[in-house]
Amino acid sequence: MSVGGAFAAEGNETYYPQDFERTLTFETPLRDYAISGDTYAFAYGTSMRILTTDESGERQLVPYVHTSELAALDYDEKGSLYFKDIMDGVYLYSSPKPAVAEEGHEFQKLSRSRIDLTEEVFYTLNNDGVLTYWNEGNDTQVGEGYSLMKEYGGAIYAVKDNVPHKITESTAEALNLSYTDFNGAKNIYSGETKAKIERVTDVVETAQIKKDAYYTQLNVEEIGEKFTPIRTQKTTGNTPCLILCESGNASVVSIGGDCFVTATENLTERAYCQSNTDGKTYYAIEDVGAYTTPFMSASTRITTLPSGAAHQVTVLEKFVHTVLSTEFCKIRFEEDGETVTGYVATNFLTPYQFSAEDFKPTQGGDKTFDYGTNVTSVVLAVLIVGLVLIAILYITIAGRKRGANGKGSKKKRRSQPDPDDYDDD
Repeated sequence: MSVGGAFAAEGNETYYPQDFERTLTFETPLRDYAISGDTYAFAYGTSMRILTTDESGERQLVPYVHTSELAALDYDEKGSLYFKDIMDGVYLYSSPKPAVAEEGHEFQKLSRSRIDLTEEVFYTLNNDGVLTYWNEGNDTQVGEGYSLMKEYGGAIYAVKDNVPHKITESTAEALNLSYTDFNGAKNIYSGETKAKIERVTDVVETAQIKKDAYYTQLNVEEIGEKFTPIRTQKTTGNTPCLILCESGNASVVSIGGDCFVTATENLTERAYCQSNTDGKTYYAIEDVGAYTTPFMSASTRITTLPSGAAHQVTVLEKFVHTVLSTEFCKIRFEEDGETVTGYVATNFLTPYQFSAEDFKPTQGGDKTFDYGTNVTSVVLAVLIVGLVLIAILYITIAGRKRGANGKGSKKKRRSQPDPDDYDDD
């Protein structure tokens, strides 16, 4: 079985495979094959190879080696795979568990010279390997050199040149035996990645991973001699990414909070990540990491920016992009007498404002009166004097209305007029 060409790399230089696609071939003649939908199984010698489609739509090769030579393969209507060895042992294939011995399955005969689809439609295969299509008495030769004629799902298959073909009326089409082999992504040297990714990025650049290009997700919490891959997949369309660095023929990029590696030729032309200049002073509302680039990981972390107004930073630029996990600021600050530049998530920063605590009075009072710093005190004094005057005025008015004993004087009731005081008309 061929697994494709070897990957080229010199020493520990990073090399990302441009192609993960392989084609299954067989070292010896096929003994048998079985088909269930788009899943194929092949037997030769003691080996069995299964081509199936995974959840991501990639064709995968699953190998299996039996203890003795295989004699027959077959799928039942439910898609269960059975195989028989030359010792007449029958087994039900089960992955990843070992095959289980079974009895009672009836395998298709490989010596069949005729298969009927209907009363009028059938195929014949003679001893010379000539395959013929018959339809209502009319015969059409499909071709020569065929063997192992079988039927699955109402379709006819036969082997030619050691490759199974699907027969449609009088036309034969070889099965597609291509698959993807991601083993090459499991042994990629990191090369210069660690050194480059630990340097502060002066220019933030973006690109797109082209459609139908392969890229591998990485764990970059710790970068060793080789990358630690998580999974390899193919893009379904142009995929925006942030470029972290280049090493060998590869580029290490980020998409959101995840890191990937791909061949540099899989990227579109680079572009500068748009930013807004700021220049204002900020401080962290809680301890936060500063990074070499707008991507947070243990490998890109420079230091921890302490929280509080005592640790002021200057925000140079602000970056917003779909490839970033959040908005980032490029900052500059002093640490242990040295100027540090890095990137911090914006939501951890708040603007620094000059509060009243910056103008605390000195002992003995101000030496020089300054309206700019004493306006508040003057206004408070005026308000206090006004309130005192109002209180005094209220007390004076209230005192006049009270008697000597402190109680308020009672009103005299008006007496009723005497009728005799009026002259009669």
